[in-house]
Amino acid sequence: MDDVQQLGEMLRHYAESEAHKKQLFESQSANWEVRISELFDQIGQWLEPVQAPNLLVVNREAYVASGPSIPVETSTFKTEKLSIVIAGKPVEFVPEVMGAGGQISLAVMGLTAARFGSVSLVCQPPFNSWQWRKTNGLKDPDVFPFDASFLAQQLQVLIPRDRA
Repeated sequence: MDDVQQLGEMLRHYAESEAHKKQLFESQSANWEVRISELFDQIGQWLEPVQAPNLLVVNREAYVASGPSIPVETSTFKTEKLSIVIAGKPVEFVPEVMGAGGQISLAVMGLTAARFGSVSLVCQPPFNSWQWRKTNGLKDPDVFPFDASFLAQQLQVLIPRDRA
């Protein structure tokens, strides 16, 4: 095989590889969007029985996930964010750009426990279960299964207690 043929062969392999990467990315992106929507539907169903004007309100709005390497102007990650306002305190579930292997993570704002801590929800495909991850500094995160009961416990902390 001469150099020109070898060049053509290399270009063909490269094009096939790029097409496969694009197809995989599009498939993972579609899954990412569906899983976030399903999660928000589930949270809405969990909280529906206790929603009350000015006490507990759940709201969804369009959102474009972006990050350091993907500015909002060029991001293809169009989704929603979910807001819960409980006793006047906001909690937001904000999707982050899809991670490696289709990982889904959402920053949870309004429920941080420590000064340098953060809370997120993570779903690592092929698994369908969501995990609540609470990080605090350099130590390993505390990880809990995310379900209706766990969410209710987290939200209870935001309700002011009578100090009578």
